[in-house]
Amino acid sequence: MKRLSGLIVAAVTSLAACSSSVSTGPAVAITATDTACQVATTTLSPGSHTFEVSNQGSTTTEVYVYAPGDKVVAEKENIGPGTTARFTAKMKAGSYQIACKPGQKGTGIRQTVTVS
Repeated sequence: MKRLSGLIVAAVTSLAACSSSVSTGPAVAITATDTACQVATTTLSPGSHTFEVSNQGSTTTEVYVYAPGDKVVAEKENIGPGTTARFTAKMKAGSYQIACKPGQKGTGIRQTVTVS
């Protein structure tokens, strides 16, 4: 029984260590409107980052994180007007683009983010 308890404690400790490395700091705010995509922080450290999108536009939007070559790293779709949504992206060193897509159409309004 003591051995089982020790295994459970070790498993919980391991999971806690994993969950603490999910995000490297507070959420990065993104303000999406019908004509702009404002990312509060454009320089990030490598690792996982949580983004919090506030849709202040009049239509449903979606937000994408693109690596070079328009490779989708993360996305959050169907963010209604006046709502907020969170998503997480794991980012290595490099240059990325955050794209807000008002009306969920087109290539989006983009802002460059540097991870170093």
